Amino acid sequence: MKNTTICIASMLGGVIIGSALAMLFTPQSGPELRHKIKDLIDDEVEKLKSKATQAHDQLKAEIEQARCKCNEE
Repeated sequence: MKNTTICIASMLGGVIIGSALAMLFTPQSGPELRHKIKDLIDDEVEKLKSKATQAHDQLKAEIEQARCKCNEE
């Protein structure tokens, strides 16, 4: 499990670094490039927020189920 997590984190880090380098070496103006990078970061932040919200909601539901089971006994 730990090795898998490290592998996935390394792969994601490589993808992010590779994407940033690709954007830096493309022939674009500075403001245009900064806008693209900002948009990319904003999209990734939104994805992470969405996943965090889903995980939070799922955890709340599981806690509520556990409470119901405890109250039944």
